[in-house]
Amino acid sequence: MERWVIHRLRKSEYVCHYIDEYHTEVGNNLYHICQFAEIMERDGSEYTPVEPEPVQAEEKGQVQEEKTEGTLELKTRFGTTQNVTLEVSAYVDNKSLYVGLTAMPYGVPEYYGDMTVNLLESVPPYCAFVDTNNMPELEKFLVENKIAEFTGLEQRSGHYSYPLYLFDADKMRGLCPDGMAAYERKNGLDKKTEKKEKSR
Repeated sequence: MERWVIHRLRKSEYVCHYIDEYHTEVGNNLYHICQFAEIMERDGSEYTPVEPEPVQAEEKGQVQEEKTEGTLELKTRFGTTQNVTLEVSAYVDNKSLYVGLTAMPYGVPEYYGDMTVNLLESVPPYCAFVDTNNMPELEKFLVENKIAEFTGLEQRSGHYSYPLYLFDADKMRGLCPDGMAAYERKNGLDKKTEKKEKSR
Protein backbone atom coordinates (compact mmCIF):
# COMPACT_ATOMS: atom_id res chain seq x y z
CA MET A 1 0.00 0.00 0.00
CA GLU A 2 1.34 3.40 -1.00
CA ARG A 3 0.13 6.98 -0.92
CA TRP A 4 0.40 9.01 -4.11
CA VAL A 5 0.00 12.74 -4.69
CA ILE A 6 -1.73 13.67 -7.96
CA HIS A 7 -1.08 17.23 -9.10
CA ARG A 8 -3.87 18.75 -11.17
CA LEU A 9 -5.19 22.26 -10.53
CA ARG A 10 -5.00 21.26 -6.90
CA LYS A 11 -3.02 18.62 -5.10
CA SER A 12 -4.90 15.47 -4.07
CA GLU A 13 -3.63 12.51 -2.11
CA TYR A 14 -4.84 8.92 -2.66
CA VAL A 15 -4.04 5.53 -1.19
CA CYS A 16 -2.87 3.04 -3.83
CA HIS A 17 -3.08 -0.75 -3.59
CA TYR A 18 -1.15 -3.26 -5.70
CA ILE A 19 -3.65 -5.67 -7.30
CA ASP A 20 -1.37 -7.46 -9.75
CA GLU A 21 1.44 -6.54 -12.14
CA TYR A 22 -1.05 -4.88 -14.52
CA HIS A 23 -3.64 -3.31 -12.18
CA THR A 24 -3.67 -0.90 -9.26
CA GLU A 25 -6.43 0.54 -7.06
CA VAL A 26 -6.16 4.32 -6.68
CA GLY A 27 -8.53 5.59 -4.00
CA ASN A 28 -11.76 3.73 -4.79
CA ASN A 29 -11.06 3.18 -8.52
CA LEU A 30 -9.38 0.26 -10.28
CA TYR A 31 -7.05 1.06 -13.21
CA HIS A 32 -4.91 -0.81 -15.68
CA ILE A 33 -1.45 0.73 -15.26
CA CYS A 34 -1.43 1.92 -18.88
CA GLN A 35 -4.93 3.38 -18.53
CA PHE A 36 -3.95 5.34 -15.43
CA ALA A 37 -0.84 6.73 -17.12
CA GLU A 38 -2.88 7.75 -20.19
CA ILE A 39 -5.50 9.53 -18.05
CA MET A 40 -2.83 11.43 -16.14
CA GLU A 41 -1.09 12.45 -19.38
CA ARG A 42 -4.36 13.52 -21.03
CA ASP A 43 -5.33 15.66 -18.03
CA GLY A 44 -1.87 17.17 -17.79
CA SER A 45 -1.52 15.74 -14.28
CA GLU A 46 1.59 14.57 -12.49
CA TYR A 47 1.75 11.89 -9.80
CA THR A 48 4.44 11.15 -7.26
CA PRO A 49 4.68 8.72 -4.33
CA VAL A 50 4.43 10.07 -0.81
CA GLU A 51 7.08 8.88 1.58
CA PRO A 52 5.51 8.14 4.98
CA GLU A 53 7.04 10.06 7.84
CA PRO A 54 9.19 7.87 10.09
CA VAL A 55 7.39 6.85 13.24
CA GLN A 56 9.13 6.16 16.50
CA ALA A 57 8.41 2.80 18.12
CA GLU A 58 6.35 4.35 20.93
CA GLU A 59 4.38 6.57 18.55
CA LYS A 60 3.78 3.61 16.21
CA GLY A 61 2.11 1.71 19.04
CA GLN A 62 -0.15 4.68 19.77
CA VAL A 63 -1.14 4.98 16.10
CA GLN A 64 -1.98 1.27 16.00
CA GLU A 65 -4.27 1.65 19.02
CA GLU A 66 -6.10 4.60 17.45
CA LYS A 67 -6.44 2.67 14.20
CA THR A 68 -8.09 -0.38 15.74
CA GLU A 69 -10.64 1.50 17.87
CA GLY A 70 -13.92 1.69 15.95
CA THR A 71 -12.21 0.38 12.80
CA LEU A 72 -13.70 -2.43 10.71
CA GLU A 73 -12.21 -4.54 7.93
CA LEU A 74 -13.81 -4.19 4.51
CA LYS A 75 -12.94 -6.98 2.08
CA THR A 76 -13.04 -5.30 -1.32
CA ARG A 77 -14.12 -6.87 -4.62
CA PHE A 78 -10.47 -6.67 -5.73
CA GLY A 79 -9.39 -9.19 -3.08
CA THR A 80 -7.79 -6.60 -0.80
CA THR A 81 -8.72 -5.67 2.78
CA GLN A 82 -9.30 -2.05 3.74
CA ASN A 83 -9.53 -0.72 7.30
CA VAL A 84 -12.48 1.66 7.48
CA THR A 85 -14.58 3.65 9.93
CA LEU A 86 -18.17 4.81 9.46
CA GLU A 87 -19.21 8.44 9.08
CA VAL A 88 -22.87 9.19 9.81
CA SER A 89 -24.85 12.28 8.84
CA ALA A 90 -28.20 13.26 7.34
CA TYR A 91 -28.96 14.27 3.76
CA VAL A 92 -29.74 17.98 3.54
CA ASP A 93 -32.93 17.74 1.47
CA ASN A 94 -34.83 15.09 3.44
CA LYS A 95 -32.78 14.41 6.60
CA SER A 96 -32.52 10.72 5.64
CA LEU A 97 -29.63 8.64 6.93
CA TYR A 98 -26.28 9.05 5.20
CA VAL A 99 -23.40 6.66 5.87
CA GLY A 100 -19.94 7.11 4.42
CA LEU A 101 -16.70 5.18 4.70
CA THR A 102 -13.38 6.63 5.81
CA ALA A 103 -10.14 4.70 5.30
CA MET A 104 -7.38 4.82 7.90
CA PRO A 105 -4.02 4.59 6.09
CA TYR A 106 -1.18 5.14 8.56
CA GLY A 107 -3.81 5.98 11.19
CA VAL A 108 -4.88 9.12 9.29
CA PRO A 109 -8.57 9.36 8.21
CA GLU A 110 -9.20 9.70 4.47
CA TYR A 111 -12.48 9.64 2.49
CA TYR A 112 -13.06 6.18 0.95
CA GLY A 113 -16.59 6.22 -0.44
CA ASP A 114 -20.34 6.63 0.10
CA MET A 115 -22.10 3.60 1.52
CA THR A 116 -25.60 5.02 0.95
CA VAL A 117 -27.47 6.76 -1.87
CA ASN A 118 -30.30 9.29 -1.57
CA LEU A 119 -33.14 8.07 -3.81
CA LEU A 120 -36.53 8.97 -2.28
CA GLU A 121 -38.05 12.01 -0.57
CA SER A 122 -38.29 10.01 2.64
CA VAL A 123 -37.37 6.60 4.04
CA PRO A 124 -38.15 5.05 7.44
CA PRO A 125 -35.91 6.05 10.38
CA TYR A 126 -32.49 4.35 10.45
CA CYS A 127 -33.00 3.05 6.91
CA ALA A 128 -30.94 3.85 3.81
CA PHE A 129 -30.37 2.53 0.30
CA VAL A 130 -26.95 0.90 0.00
CA ASP A 131 -24.74 1.65 -3.00
CA THR A 132 -24.15 -1.90 -4.23
CA ASN A 133 -23.56 -0.54 -7.73
CA ASN A 134 -20.18 1.00 -6.91
CA MET A 135 -19.34 -1.28 -3.97
CA PRO A 136 -21.08 -4.69 -4.23
CA GLU A 137 -19.08 -5.91 -1.23
CA LEU A 138 -21.08 -3.66 1.11
CA GLU A 139 -23.94 -6.09 1.72
CA LYS A 140 -21.63 -8.80 3.04
CA PHE A 141 -19.76 -6.19 5.09
CA LEU A 142 -22.98 -4.94 6.72
CA VAL A 143 -24.31 -8.40 7.56
CA GLU A 144 -21.03 -9.87 8.84
CA ASN A 145 -20.46 -6.89 11.14
CA LYS A 146 -24.13 -6.89 12.26
CA ILE A 147 -24.48 -3.25 11.26
CA ALA A 148 -27.68 -3.54 9.23
CA GLU A 149 -30.15 -6.01 7.79
CA PHE A 150 -31.90 -6.12 4.43
CA THR A 151 -35.55 -5.02 4.54
CA GLY A 152 -36.49 -6.94 1.38
CA LEU A 153 -37.21 -3.66 -0.45
CA GLU A 154 -35.30 -2.22 -3.40
CA GLN A 155 -35.48 1.02 -5.37
CA ARG A 156 -34.53 1.25 -9.02
CA SER A 157 -32.54 4.23 -10.31
CA GLY A 158 -31.30 4.16 -13.90
CA HIS A 159 -30.01 0.68 -14.72
CA TYR A 160 -29.52 -0.39 -11.09
CA SER A 161 -31.65 -1.44 -8.13
CA TYR A 162 -30.47 -0.45 -4.67
CA PRO A 163 -31.41 -2.50 -1.57
CA LEU A 164 -32.94 -0.77 1.43
CA TYR A 165 -31.20 -1.67 4.70
CA LEU A 166 -32.27 -1.05 8.29
CA PHE A 167 -29.25 0.02 10.32
CA ASP A 168 -28.88 -1.09 13.94
CA ALA A 169 -29.18 2.14 15.93
CA ASP A 170 -27.26 0.88 18.97
CA LYS A 171 -24.46 -0.52 16.83
CA MET A 172 -24.20 2.72 14.86
CA ARG A 173 -24.13 4.81 18.03
CA GLY A 174 -21.12 2.79 19.15
CA LEU A 175 -19.32 3.15 15.82
CA CYS A 176 -20.10 6.81 15.17
CA PRO A 177 -21.62 8.44 18.27
CA ASP A 178 -21.37 12.08 17.18
CA GLY A 179 -22.79 11.46 13.73
CA MET A 180 -25.67 9.36 15.05
CA ALA A 181 -26.47 11.97 17.69
CA ALA A 182 -26.69 14.64 14.98
CA TYR A 183 -28.84 12.42 12.73
CA GLU A 184 -31.23 11.52 15.56
CA ARG A 185 -31.44 15.14 16.71
CA LYS A 186 -32.35 16.40 13.21
CA ASN A 187 -35.10 13.76 12.91
CA GLY A 188 -36.44 14.10 16.46
CA LEU A 189 -35.37 10.52 17.21
CA ASP A 190 -33.28 11.51 20.22
CA LYS A 191 -36.45 12.36 22.16
CA LYS A 192 -37.96 8.94 21.38
CA THR A 193 -34.75 7.29 22.57
CA GLU A 194 -34.82 9.23 25.84
CA LYS A 195 -38.44 8.22 26.51
CA LYS A 196 -37.64 4.58 25.79
CA GLU A 197 -34.71 4.62 28.21
CA LYS A 198 -36.76 6.27 30.98
CA SER A 199 -39.50 3.64 30.60
CA ARG A 200 -37.07 0.81 31.30
